[in-house]
Amino acid sequence: MYPQYQQPQPVYYGSQYSGCLKFILYAISFFIPLAGLIIGVIFLSRPDPESKNLGQTCLIVGIISFVLSCCLAVMFGIAPALILPFLDPSYY
Repeated sequence: MYPQYQQPQPVYYGSQYSGCLKFILYAISFFIPLAGLIIGVIFLSRPDPESKNLGQTCLIVGIISFVLSCCLAVMFGIAPALILPFLDPSYY
């Protein structure tokens, strides 16, 4: 039997993305979590490892930002309404 031919894997040299572009994508992912999730999925679908790493980081930053904003919304939005009746005797 003949050996089965395998396609050569692409070789990537150097960095495809500049540090400035990475910083901008990370900032967008942090301040707009939905955009971070979309950017993360797009870059994760690319074949090269640097894009996958960038996509994974944007995805993680987007998820952390979303969880942090939910925690802050609960802390500053709902918690004062629940605590205020116990702190202010003239509330009733």
